[in-house]
Amino acid sequence: MVHQGKLKVVELYAGTGRSVEPFRLWRSAEVSLLVDVNEHAARVYAHNFPKTRYLVENLSLLSADRLAAEAGGRVDILLGCPPCQGFSDNGLRRATDSRNAHITRFREYVRRLKPLAVAMENVPLTAASGRFKILTEELERNGYRWTATIANAALWGSCQSRQRLILVAIKKGFGTAPVFPTVTHGAGKYFSYSKHGMYKIGEDYVSMLGITPGTFRVAGLLPENHLNQIGPKKIPTLNEVIGDLPPVDSRDGKRIGHFSWAHTPTVLARMREIREGGRWEGGLDHYSQTYGRLHRKGLARTITTYFPNSGSGRYWHPTQNRALTLREAARIQGFPDAFEFVGEHPSFNCSLVGNALDRALSNITYRIIRTSLES
Repeated sequence: MVHQGKLKVVELYAGTGRSVEPFRLWRSAEVSLLVDVNEHAARVYAHNFPKTRYLVENLSLLSADRLAAEAGGRVDILLGCPPCQGFSDNGLRRATDSRNAHITRFREYVRRLKPLAVAMENVPLTAASGRFKILTEELERNGYRWTATIANAALWGSCQSRQRLILVAIKKGFGTAPVFPTVTHGAGKYFSYSKHGMYKIGEDYVSMLGITPGTFRVAGLLPENHLNQIGPKKIPTLNEVIGDLPPVDSRDGKRIGHFSWAHTPTVLARMREIREGGRWEGGLDHYSQTYGRLHRKGLARTITTYFPNSGSGRYWHPTQNRALTLREAARIQGFPDAFEFVGEHPSFNCSLVGNALDRALSNITYRIIRTSLES
């Protein structure tokens, strides 16, 4: 790498800044700027990192020149997760969804700012979109070597079976071509929510990792495919991640956001019927993966912004009659307990946690970029 001074790292659509967080460990880099339109996200981040510049702006309107100026004159490493709802498996997946245009906006920032390294993450089905294809073609025209894969967070050390598209690009002349590290986790046995017993990942791969047919299809479109790999380390189970928290609603628990939600009598009655790892099947007012209890020896499903609503997915605590708390969901996403969520509206913080990037995945992009630029 030929460069003067510390590398300036910028995260767009930043939220709680999970993509940029690992770069604080690198002495050759500095976190220069975060940008998001979400004022609450900026307040929470400023509470935890008061010395980091956080700009509250609409990225549809913010010019590349001003962004560079706010970052200290240039952008060396550009990170971002443009809004993904228009591509999500859980959404309508409309090509005309206005939020999809942020993929194009991110591409424009890359073209104008010419960073040494770029990393973008999104939902898997983004890889099948025309906007993603145009992005990768322009990266090549502008002298970048890029790679991408669908990464399951559990296979890299998270207790959460969360799939994300990750793209990394390195400017030619400033490092080696980016390559994803080998999958690190997957050995051992875990509770299977479909077979209701302890199985190896390879024995119930699709169900245990929560991989949709669409994810398998788009994985074949990308330069690297890790969905069928299993690493040598054991995936941490749900109990290993959240089992040592203080009692829910205790003083120590509330101090870190470990408090229970208010559930209706109907929901509480349903909870009491369900064994650990099971699912309520007593009515037609729900989808197949809702009203489900987690298992202490299993993996967590993808944390979304709706995790306090036990009818939105498999978000019931394994043994207690409640949905996951804010701190339990945050731990599953890889937030340290020292990260404090502030504000009077808990739902705002649920959105921050659900929209965050799992720490295991942000570590991947950090490792790729650092390895490439130091080579």
